[in-house]
Amino acid sequence: MACDCKNCIVRSLTILSDLNFGELEKVSSLIYLKSYKRKKLIFLEESPSNTVYIMKTGNVKTYKSLPDGREQIISILSPGEMLGFDSLYDDKYSSTAEVIQDAELCCIKKADLVDLLKQNPEVGMKFIKILNRELNRAQDRIRDLGLKDARERVATLLMTLFTSGPADRGPGFTLSRQEISEMIGVAQETVIRILSEFKSDGIIHTEGRNIVITNPAELRRWAGDGFNF
Repeated sequence: MACDCKNCIVRSLTILSDLNFGELEKVSSLIYLKSYKRKKLIFLEESPSNTVYIMKTGNVKTYKSLPDGREQIISILSPGEMLGFDSLYDDKYSSTAEVIQDAELCCIKKADLVDLLKQNPEVGMKFIKILNRELNRAQDRIRDLGLKDARERVATLLMTLFTSGPADRGPGFTLSRQEISEMIGVAQETVIRILSEFKSDGIIHTEGRNIVITNPAELRRWAGDGFNF
Protein backbone atom coordinates (compact mmCIF):
# COMPACT_ATOMS: atom_id res chain seq x y z
CA MET A 1 0.00 0.00 0.00
CA ALA A 2 1.33 3.44 -0.94
CA CYS A 3 2.03 6.04 1.77
CA ASP A 4 0.77 9.60 1.99
CA CYS A 5 3.63 11.25 3.89
CA LYS A 6 2.01 14.72 3.78
CA ASN A 7 -0.91 13.60 5.92
CA CYS A 8 0.82 10.94 8.00
CA ILE A 9 -0.21 10.98 11.67
CA VAL A 10 3.37 10.42 12.88
CA ARG A 11 5.35 12.48 10.32
CA SER A 12 6.23 15.13 12.90
CA LEU A 13 8.00 12.41 14.92
CA THR A 14 10.14 11.12 12.04
CA ILE A 15 13.16 12.18 10.03
CA LEU A 16 10.74 13.40 7.33
CA SER A 17 9.31 16.21 9.46
CA ASP A 18 11.47 18.94 7.87
CA LEU A 19 10.63 18.17 4.24
CA ASN A 20 8.38 20.49 2.23
CA PHE A 21 5.26 19.24 0.44
CA GLY A 22 7.05 18.79 -2.87
CA GLU A 23 9.76 16.69 -1.27
CA LEU A 24 7.16 14.70 0.66
CA GLU A 25 5.33 13.86 -2.56
CA LYS A 26 8.56 12.48 -3.98
CA VAL A 27 9.31 10.51 -0.82
CA SER A 28 5.75 9.12 -0.76
CA SER A 29 6.42 7.47 -4.10
CA LEU A 30 9.37 5.61 -2.54
CA ILE A 31 7.59 4.39 0.60
CA TYR A 32 5.00 1.64 0.92
CA LEU A 33 2.95 0.60 3.95
CA LYS A 34 2.86 -2.93 5.38
CA SER A 35 0.77 -4.30 8.24
CA TYR A 36 2.13 -6.88 10.69
CA LYS A 37 0.28 -8.92 13.29
CA ARG A 38 1.55 -9.57 16.80
CA LYS A 39 4.35 -12.18 16.92
CA LYS A 40 5.21 -11.62 13.24
CA LEU A 41 8.94 -11.46 12.46
CA ILE A 42 9.94 -8.48 10.31
CA PHE A 43 13.53 -9.56 9.77
CA LEU A 44 16.03 -11.96 11.31
CA GLU A 45 19.46 -11.31 12.77
CA GLU A 46 22.15 -11.84 10.11
CA SER A 47 19.58 -11.91 7.27
CA PRO A 48 20.27 -9.74 4.18
CA SER A 49 19.23 -6.14 4.76
CA ASN A 50 17.61 -4.16 1.97
CA THR A 51 14.82 -2.21 3.68
CA VAL A 52 14.55 0.39 6.46
CA TYR A 53 11.28 0.89 8.32
CA ILE A 54 9.51 3.77 10.08
CA MET A 55 6.98 2.81 12.74
CA LYS A 56 3.48 4.19 12.05
CA THR A 57 1.49 2.25 14.66
CA GLY A 58 2.09 -0.52 17.18
CA ASN A 59 5.25 -1.70 18.95
CA VAL A 60 8.20 -3.80 17.81
CA LYS A 61 11.00 -5.35 19.82
CA THR A 62 14.51 -5.95 18.51
CA TYR A 63 16.71 -8.59 20.08
CA LYS A 64 19.89 -10.61 19.65
CA SER A 65 20.08 -14.36 20.24
CA LEU A 66 22.65 -16.61 21.88
CA PRO A 67 23.48 -20.08 20.49
CA ASP A 68 21.50 -21.71 23.33
CA GLY A 69 18.33 -19.88 22.29
CA ARG A 70 18.32 -17.16 24.93
CA GLU A 71 17.38 -13.67 23.77
CA GLN A 72 18.51 -10.21 24.82
CA ILE A 73 16.14 -7.37 24.04
CA ILE A 74 17.92 -4.43 22.40
CA SER A 75 15.02 -2.00 22.11
CA ILE A 76 11.26 -1.55 22.01
CA LEU A 77 10.19 0.73 19.17
CA SER A 78 7.17 3.02 19.09
CA PRO A 79 5.40 5.11 16.39
CA GLY A 80 7.73 7.56 14.65
CA GLU A 81 10.89 5.55 15.32
CA MET A 82 13.10 3.87 12.73
CA LEU A 83 13.79 0.16 12.46
CA GLY A 84 16.71 -1.47 10.68
CA PHE A 85 18.58 1.79 10.14
CA ASP A 86 21.68 0.38 11.88
CA SER A 87 22.18 -1.84 8.80
CA LEU A 88 22.08 1.08 6.38
CA TYR A 89 25.69 0.60 5.32
CA ASP A 90 25.87 -3.11 6.10
CA ASP A 91 24.72 -6.20 4.21
CA LYS A 92 22.93 -7.85 7.14
CA TYR A 93 20.55 -6.90 9.93
CA SER A 94 22.30 -6.83 13.30
CA SER A 95 19.27 -8.06 15.27
CA THR A 96 15.86 -9.72 14.93
CA ALA A 97 12.70 -7.59 14.86
CA GLU A 98 9.39 -8.99 16.13
CA VAL A 99 5.99 -7.32 16.47
CA ILE A 100 4.67 -7.20 20.05
CA GLN A 101 1.58 -5.06 19.31
CA ASP A 102 -0.09 -5.15 15.86
CA ALA A 103 1.86 -2.67 13.75
CA GLU A 104 1.90 -0.69 10.52
CA LEU A 105 5.34 0.07 9.09
CA CYS A 106 6.41 2.49 6.37
CA CYS A 107 9.04 0.71 4.29
CA ILE A 108 11.77 2.30 2.16
CA LYS A 109 14.61 0.66 0.28
CA LYS A 110 18.06 1.37 1.71
CA ALA A 111 19.34 2.81 -1.56
CA ASP A 112 16.43 5.26 -1.71
CA LEU A 113 17.02 6.33 1.89
CA VAL A 114 20.73 6.92 1.22
CA ASP A 115 19.81 9.15 -1.74
CA LEU A 116 17.34 11.03 0.46
CA LEU A 117 20.00 11.65 3.09
CA LYS A 118 22.47 12.89 0.47
CA GLN A 119 19.99 15.28 -1.13
CA ASN A 120 18.50 16.71 2.08
CA PRO A 121 20.95 17.92 4.76
CA GLU A 122 18.08 18.57 7.18
CA VAL A 123 17.04 14.93 6.98
CA GLY A 124 20.67 13.92 7.43
CA MET A 125 20.85 15.93 10.64
CA LYS A 126 17.67 14.25 11.85
CA PHE A 127 19.28 10.91 11.15
CA ILE A 128 22.30 11.87 13.27
CA LYS A 129 19.91 12.77 16.10
CA ILE A 130 18.34 9.32 15.82
CA LEU A 131 21.75 7.68 16.12
CA ASN A 132 22.54 9.81 19.15
CA ARG A 133 19.19 8.92 20.74
CA GLU A 134 19.83 5.22 20.23
CA LEU A 135 23.26 5.54 21.85
CA ASN A 136 21.71 7.30 24.85
CA ARG A 137 18.99 4.67 25.05
CA ALA A 138 21.57 1.87 25.07
CA GLN A 139 23.45 3.60 27.87
CA ASP A 140 20.21 4.01 29.85
CA ARG A 141 19.41 0.33 29.39
CA ILE A 142 22.84 -0.68 30.69
CA ARG A 143 22.20 1.57 33.69
CA ASP A 144 18.77 0.05 34.31
CA LEU A 145 20.07 -3.52 34.13
CA GLY A 146 22.81 -2.67 36.59
CA LEU A 147 20.93 -0.45 39.04
CA LYS A 148 17.18 -1.12 38.87
CA ASP A 149 15.63 -4.01 40.77
CA ALA A 150 13.07 -6.39 39.27
CA ARG A 151 10.03 -4.33 40.32
CA GLU A 152 11.49 -1.16 38.80
CA ARG A 153 12.32 -2.99 35.55
CA VAL A 154 8.77 -4.32 35.18
CA ALA A 155 7.39 -0.84 35.85
CA THR A 156 9.79 0.67 33.30
CA LEU A 157 8.65 -1.72 30.57
CA LEU A 158 4.95 -1.23 31.30
CA MET A 159 5.34 2.54 31.42
CA THR A 160 7.22 2.53 28.11
CA LEU A 161 4.43 0.63 26.36
CA PHE A 162 1.73 2.72 28.06
CA THR A 163 3.19 6.05 26.94
CA SER A 164 4.03 4.90 23.40
CA GLY A 165 0.58 3.66 22.42
CA PRO A 166 -1.89 5.61 20.24
CA ALA A 167 -4.60 7.57 22.04
CA ASP A 168 -7.38 5.41 20.61
CA ARG A 169 -5.81 2.21 21.95
CA GLY A 170 -6.52 3.17 25.53
CA PRO A 171 -4.40 2.28 28.57
CA GLY A 172 -4.10 -1.43 27.76
CA PHE A 173 -1.92 -3.79 25.74
CA THR A 174 -1.27 -7.51 25.35
CA LEU A 175 1.93 -9.06 26.67
CA SER A 176 2.67 -12.50 28.09
CA ARG A 177 4.60 -13.01 31.31
CA GLN A 178 7.27 -14.86 29.36
CA GLU A 179 7.70 -11.91 26.99
CA ILE A 180 8.09 -9.51 29.91
CA SER A 181 10.65 -11.88 31.44
CA GLU A 182 12.68 -11.99 28.22
CA MET A 183 12.53 -8.24 27.70
CA ILE A 184 13.89 -7.22 31.09
CA GLY A 185 16.04 -10.21 32.11
CA VAL A 186 13.94 -11.21 35.13
CA ALA A 187 12.70 -14.72 35.95
CA GLN A 188 9.13 -15.41 34.82
CA GLU A 189 8.09 -16.39 38.37
CA THR A 190 9.31 -13.00 39.59
CA VAL A 191 7.37 -11.21 36.85
CA ILE A 192 4.17 -13.05 37.84
CA ARG A 193 4.67 -12.06 41.49
CA ILE A 194 5.32 -8.39 40.68
CA LEU A 195 2.31 -8.13 38.37
CA SER A 196 0.18 -9.66 41.12
CA GLU A 197 1.50 -7.05 43.55
CA PHE A 198 0.83 -4.23 41.08
CA LYS A 199 -2.70 -5.57 40.64
CA SER A 200 -3.26 -5.73 44.43
CA ASP A 201 -1.98 -2.15 44.73
CA GLY A 202 -4.45 -0.94 42.09
CA ILE A 203 -1.70 0.01 39.62
CA ILE A 204 -2.80 -2.39 36.89
CA HIS A 205 -5.69 -4.66 35.97
CA THR A 206 -5.04 -7.97 34.19
CA GLU A 207 -7.14 -10.45 32.25
CA GLY A 208 -4.99 -13.21 30.82
CA ARG A 209 -2.28 -11.53 28.73
CA ASN A 210 -4.16 -8.23 28.65
CA ILE A 211 -2.68 -5.58 30.95
CA VAL A 212 -4.49 -2.29 31.64
CA ILE A 213 -2.73 0.55 33.45
CA THR A 214 -5.12 1.94 36.07
CA ASN A 215 -2.76 4.17 38.05
CA PRO A 216 -0.13 5.66 35.67
CA ALA A 217 1.23 8.07 38.30
CA GLU A 218 2.12 5.28 40.71
CA LEU A 219 3.56 3.14 37.92
CA ARG A 220 5.72 6.06 36.81
CA ARG A 221 6.95 6.46 40.38
CA TRP A 222 8.17 2.88 40.37
CA ALA A 223 9.71 3.21 36.90
CA GLY A 224 11.75 6.24 37.95
CA ASP A 225 13.54 8.57 35.56
CA GLY A 226 14.24 7.76 31.93
CA PHE A 227 11.77 4.89 31.61
CA ASN A 228 11.95 4.62 27.81
CA PHE A 229 13.55 1.45 26.45
